Amino acid sequence: MSTGPGSEGKGLEFEVRGGPWEVFHALVFYVAVACAVLATAGVARMATGISAVALLFYSILAVFSSPTYLVIVPEEKAVVWERYRFFLPLRRKYLSEDLKEIVVLESGGGPREGDDGRPPGRSLAYSARVYLRWRGGSKRRVFRSEMSGSPEENRTRAYLVAEALAINLGLPVSYSGERRGGRGEG
Repeated sequence: MSTGPGSEGKGLEFEVRGGPWEVFHALVFYVAVACAVLATAGVARMATGISAVALLFYSILAVFSSPTYLVIVPEEKAVVWERYRFFLPLRRKYLSEDLKEIVVLESGGGPREGDDGRPPGRSLAYSARVYLRWRGGSKRRVFRSEMSGSPEENRTRAYLVAEALAINLGLPVSYSGERRGGRGEG
């Protein structure tokens, strides 16, 4: 979490990765790669080659120009979702009265020591996510651990995001975990 560019006086800001927008445009990117492969294989070279170039540039522009940020505004006890779609901003403010709690969900068993007693490196089995839950029961993900980080690093990042939200919004934090053998509270 960091103070982002242009956010002086606005509060803490961090980027929220993923979501339907990025998933859709990642699929468009893979379709572009498939069209490029088909074009080099001689399958309708002109059509698939042009499609590959057009879809490739479109998907890169769509993902690059469309970040989503969560800005914590401590003075107002609020969070602001800043979504950009092709550089056009869409902002929505939620007061802490609209929110119920912060949920931290860990899966994959959490950080463990390796066979030699040292903490393990990367683990694809471990993930940590932080959600904001509204009073109506719906929830929205505000943090997802990275695949490139170690479980210990990802747990620390999730903790820092959850604590920043809890301190600045005055909301309770609930921790839960999923284990391989089923769901359990942790």
